[in-house]
Amino acid sequence: MRICTWNIQMGLRLEAVLDAVGSHPDFSKADLIALQEASIHDGRPDAEAIAEALGPEFRFFQATAQMLRGRDQGNALIWRPGTFEPSALEVVALTGGGAIGMTRAERTLLRAIPPQRRIALRAESATMLVYVVHLDVIGFTHKLEQFGAVVADMHARPAVPLTLVSGDLNTFGMPRLQMWRRIRAAAKSAELVELTRLVRRTHWTAQKLDAIYMKPETPYRHRAWALKVRGSDHLPVFADIELPAAPV
Repeated sequence: MRICTWNIQMGLRLEAVLDAVGSHPDFSKADLIALQEASIHDGRPDAEAIAEALGPEFRFFQATAQMLRGRDQGNALIWRPGTFEPSALEVVALTGGGAIGMTRAERTLLRAIPPQRRIALRAESATMLVYVVHLDVIGFTHKLEQFGAVVADMHARPAVPLTLVSGDLNTFGMPRLQMWRRIRAAAKSAELVELTRLVRRTHWTAQKLDAIYMKPETPYRHRAWALKVRGSDHLPVFADIELPAAPV
């Protein structure tokens, strides 16, 4: 199974995104595509246009988190039926405000620059639980709290063989710094493994902002990489996951 996560920057270069999706071989075998900063162009959700570029069999769901400068900004999931058959797709609000202790400096920053409204998408079937996540730009502890909201929601859902959490975590800074350590510690406590740990750059500024996590119930093999295409300020990030075949 192949999953891709990509922040498409409000679709500002939507034609380049569609060209990459429709022509690059890395996308041709994708089963799940998690989008952040999906918008609407000419009355059409970006996820719909991208699903069409992938092929007629693909399905999509897109939800708006907020209006930014008069334009929709949201998350979306595109999937290949047969690989994933979601019975329910829901929006999970990523609220902030106090579950984790913040420093006075961070609280002052969040008052000066109000947090943006962020959401996660939750899609689930009998065999798989998938989250598409976009954390806020401002506030290290604030972002950790938002990630914790996803983990709490995950724990409240029925157990399934495979759980995936992917998206733009906005963790500015090198992976060895504190923010990534704290996110990884929270993920580890939830038995989530970062499939993209060895991917060093997911943004054209050389930052690592995006990740794919998995909660494995069985042994698995995987590989992960970022694709250097100019459809956004973020790079599309991929992970191939090989799981044991189900018994016949």
